[in-house]
Amino acid sequence: MSLLPKIKTKENGDRYDLELSNGRFSLYVIKKYESIQLIGDILTGISFVTGSILNITGAASIYGQILYLIGSLALTVRPTIKIIRRSKLNRDKS
Repeated sequence: MSLLPKIKTKENGDRYDLELSNGRFSLYVIKKYESIQLIGDILTGISFVTGSILNITGAASIYGQILYLIGSLALTVRPTIKIIRRSKLNRDKS
């Protein structure tokens, strides 16, 4: 039995869903790109909050600055995911 899940992408109309299955359990993610965007938003928030706490307490301010940088970079990923979600590349069959 593999530790890595089997990943399947399913197209339902204009949305793309994701199914992760491993053994007896499976996780079905509706609207794959929106779900990835939400996870990114949560990680961005955690980065900024942790960076704020580190800077307020004065403990290891370099780590706080690094977390601010990570949070800022994550904010640039969000519009990229939206563009990918709204785009589709097709091959001409000529």
